[in-house]
Amino acid sequence: LLCLPMIGFGQSWESKAKNYLDTNQLDIVEGLWTSYVNGNPYQKLFCYKTDLGYEAITVEKYGLFGPTVGKVYATIEDFGDLNVFTIKSREGSGICKLKTNNIAECLDGGFVITLLKNYPKNTTKRKLKKGEWESNGSGIIISKSGHIITNYHVIKDAEDIEVEFILNDEVQKFSAEIIKSDKVNDLSVIKIVDVNFDGVKELPYNFQTISVDVGTDVFALGYPKALTIMGKEIKFTDGRISSKTGFKGDITTYQSTTPIQPGNSGGPLFDFKGNLIGINTAKIVTEDVEGVSYSIKSSYLLELVDVLPEKISLPSSTQLASKQLTEQIKILSDYVVLIKVK
Repeated sequence: LLCLPMIGFGQSWESKAKNYLDTNQLDIVEGLWTSYVNGNPYQKLFCYKTDLGYEAITVEKYGLFGPTVGKVYATIEDFGDLNVFTIKSREGSGICKLKTNNIAECLDGGFVITLLKNYPKNTTKRKLKKGEWESNGSGIIISKSGHIITNYHVIKDAEDIEVEFILNDEVQKFSAEIIKSDKVNDLSVIKIVDVNFDGVKELPYNFQTISVDVGTDVFALGYPKALTIMGKEIKFTDGRISSKTGFKGDITTYQSTTPIQPGNSGGPLFDFKGNLIGINTAKIVTEDVEGVSYSIKSSYLLELVDVLPEKISLPSSTQLASKQLTEQIKILSDYVVLIKVK
């Protein structure tokens, strides 16, 4: 929850917002934004970060009708793509694209809305408390020496990366660094670089390079909202491949019915025979769309792996194919990592 500094009686909501913005280090979303509908000003919003994403309070409205000043108008979450966010407001829900640090465009409740940041014009990352991490994602170990695949948007702009997973029957934490990224396909390879890491055992799954059919049973493993409300225990969700193309017909991704949340980004999508078929990257959140998530096809990881400075052999084990699902999950959980960044 937001804690605004103590202020004098009678001070406006905009003054309250500026007081908060002037006394905290901020990320690019936080600030005062004026929204325009069809070129006409609608309201001014104070957007601030919470444990679950962002909230936007109406601090000024332009007209007799519309939102209530001083009330939360919308909640905003990272969509799982670069500078794209989902928004839920009193008018409905939709998607916002941050075009620059000071300009955003949203489709909200059927309206096309332009947002211009009024204050402050320049922002930096918010100041973190000691031991605090900015955000988290998931990843899958792809080599015995500690290479990990995740989404680029999970680790972009990261100054520090720590991975956490089960090794030798206990949760261990290691430092990692970015090795190579594919911004176009939202993929990155990071590697554990820690004197206390001696590698992992032979990887038990198979790296699938052939597309799977619509209707294939699949499951995701990852760490959704691990640093806030859902905790650090690994989470399992399952579904089916519903399309061999993704958002607006994107051929690089599958669409599936597997539920994923912020923090699942970068985690693996497996079929029920222990084949890695994709990397989870995004979901759609609107009132009229349910059960839609996207995963980058594993075949698109090959080009990134091929240009790594260190040659690695991708997993090709079939040992999981004959095992029960519960046993597969138990084994694979040792190779799915929680990624923390700041």
